[in-house]
Amino acid sequence: MSIETTDFPNAGFIRRIAALIYDSFLVVAVWMASMTPIVVYVGGGQAVTGWVLQLFLYVEWFFFYYIFWRIKGQTLGMQVWKIKTIGPTGEMMTSVQCILRWLVATLTLIPFGLGFFWMLVDRERLTLYDRLTRTRCIYLGKNPYPSEKKKKA
Repeated sequence: MSIETTDFPNAGFIRRIAALIYDSFLVVAVWMASMTPIVVYVGGGQAVTGWVLQLFLYVEWFFFYYIFWRIKGQTLGMQVWKIKTIGPTGEMMTSVQCILRWLVATLTLIPFGLGFFWMLVDRERLTLYDRLTRTRCIYLGKNPYPSEKKKKA
């Protein structure tokens, strides 16, 4: 299903940072759950470190976003803050767009979050990775979900 891209404004800075913070709690919970058996069985109860572990956590973080973006276009944090990531013509992102967005986002965030803070100077409030991947994060409005619609008596 495609969204008419002119119907929704780009999501603002506060909304997007709030969704990122919300999602970071979920990602850390996933990491804790996945690390427990690794620490117990691989590390014998001791700390486990190294580049393989870091790569594992990075890939797990990627799949968290990839799965949500492909299924609904929104992570749980994005749903709470009523924002959605879409492709250039309003459609759900393809697998390639999700992968590209993830890679570009993480690379542009390395220098002090520049890729995200770019939206503060961008006329259309797009992040650097929005621009480079031709995707957008839109604000869906006050009551976008059916459960939020008031019943008429």
